[in-house]
Amino acid sequence: MKIIYALPLLPLLLTSCISFEPERGDELLQDQTPEHFSQTSGTVEVRVDWWKTFGSDQLNRLMDEAFAGNLTIEQYAARLEQAEASARKAGATAKAQLDGKASASSSYTSYSSSTGGSATEPDFTLGLYASYEVDLWGRLKSTTRAALATYEASKFDLQSAGMTLSAELATTYFTWLAQNEALALYQSQLQSNRNKLSALERRYKAGQSTMLDLLQQRQQVASAEAKIPPVLANIQTLENQIAVLTGRIPGTDLQLAAEPLPELPAQPAAGLPVQLLENRPDIRSAQLKLESADWSVGAARAARLPTLSLSGSIYTSEERVDDLFDDWASSLAASLVAPILDGGYLKAEADRALAAAREQVAVYRLTVLEALQETEDALNSEKHQADYVEALRKQYAAAKNSEEESIRRYQRGILPYLDTLTAIVARESLEITHLTARAELLGDRIQLYRSLGGDWTFMLEEK
Repeated sequence: MKIIYALPLLPLLLTSCISFEPERGDELLQDQTPEHFSQTSGTVEVRVDWWKTFGSDQLNRLMDEAFAGNLTIEQYAARLEQAEASARKAGATAKAQLDGKASASSSYTSYSSSTGGSATEPDFTLGLYASYEVDLWGRLKSTTRAALATYEASKFDLQSAGMTLSAELATTYFTWLAQNEALALYQSQLQSNRNKLSALERRYKAGQSTMLDLLQQRQQVASAEAKIPPVLANIQTLENQIAVLTGRIPGTDLQLAAEPLPELPAQPAAGLPVQLLENRPDIRSAQLKLESADWSVGAARAARLPTLSLSGSIYTSEERVDDLFDDWASSLAASLVAPILDGGYLKAEADRALAAAREQVAVYRLTVLEALQETEDALNSEKHQADYVEALRKQYAAAKNSEEESIRRYQRGILPYLDTLTAIVARESLEITHLTARAELLGDRIQLYRSLGGDWTFMLEEK
C-alpha cells in the first residue's frame, strides 16, 4: 500500500482562519417608529381569523376554499419549497464531498512483423475520491446563512400572501353583497316609480295632473330601469373575481346567496406602532431579506481571498477483478488557490452585493413606513367613515319625511309635481349612497385588520 501526503501549507492556513460577519447587527434592523398612533382604537384583541367576527357562514366557507385553492398562494408555497431546497444546497457545499468510481477498460497492442502477434490487456479500477473546502474566511458560512435567511423570509412571504388574500376576498365579497342589496333597492325603486306613474295616469284622466307631470314621471321610470343593468354586470364581475380568488374557473356557480351587509363588529386594539415590526409578516420578510443581503456581502468579500481545498483518494487498479483488493493506493493533498487576474469580476460582484444590501435597507424602511401608513389610514378612515354613515342615516330619514310631506302637499294641490319628484329623487339617491357608505365602512375595517397583521403561521401548516 502506497500513501502520499502533500500538506505543506495546511498548519499555517488553519491557524489564520477568519470570517466576514454582517456589518449590521439585529439591533440596527429596528427602524424609528412613533410612540403611538394618532387615532385611538378599540380594546378587542386582534384575531387572525377576523372574518369570522362578521358572522357570515358563507364568507367563512369562501375563505376556506381560497386558502386551499388560491393560485397565488400556490406560487408562494412553491417559492418556499425552492428556498428550502436552495438552503439545503448551500449547506451541502460546506460539507465533505465523497464520490465513488468504478471502471473497466482494455487496450489492444499489435506487435511488429518481426515478433508478430498481438495482445489485449484489461484494466479494472475501483476507488473513492473525497474533497473538502476549508472555510478560511467564512465564505461558505455566509453563503449558507444568506440562503437560510432567504428561506425564512419565504415563510413570511407566504404568510403575507394569505394576509392579503383574506382582505381582498372579504372586500370583494362585501362589495358583492352591497351590489345585490343595491339591485334590490333599484328594483324596489323601479316598482315604486311605476306605481306612481300609474297613479299619475289616473289623476291625468281625472284632470288632476298635467301632461308634464306624466312625462317627468315616465323619465323617472326610465332612469330607474337604466340603473339595473350595470349593477347586474357588476355582480357577475365580482362573482368572477371571487371564483378566481378561490381557484375556480370564472363563470362557475359559487352557490352564493344574497344576504344583508353585516354590522360592524367591535374595533380591535391597534396596539403600539413598534408592535407592527413583529406582527406584520411582510415586515419580518423584509428584515430577513436584509439579513440575507448582509451575509451575501460577506460571501462576496471572502470570495476575493484564497481558498484552501483538501482532497483525498483511495483506489485500486489491477488487470484481473479477483486481484482488485490486493493492492491499494491512497493520496491526501491540500491546494491553495488565490485569484490574481480576473478582470475585476470578483470586486464587481462584491460591489454589487453591497449595493443590493443598501437597496434592502431602503426596502425594509419603506415596508415599515407603509405599514404605519396603512394602519394610520385605516384608523382615520374608519373613524370619519363611521361619522359619515351616521350623518347619511340622519339625512336619509329627513329626506324620507320630506318626500312624504311633498306627496301630501301635491295631492292637496299645494305643490307642483316637480317639487315632489325632486324629493323622491333625493330620497332614492340617499338610499343608495347610504348603502355604499356602509360597504366602504366595512372595507375600512378590513384594511385595519390587514394592517395589524398577526400570527399567520397556520399558512405554513396547511402547505
